[in-house]
Amino acid sequence: PPLSTDSNMVIIAVLVVLGAVVIIYVAEVAFVMKRRRNKG
Repeated sequence: PPLSTDSNMVIIAVLVVLGAVVIIYVAEVAFVMKRRRNKG
């Protein structure tokens, strides 16, 4: 099997997963900050 396509798919999958984790992390931080500001 050609390694180029496999490596590309792996890289894309890793980038997608990292992007999703970053987005979720940023969303959680923003949500917590908003809750704290509203409470304070």
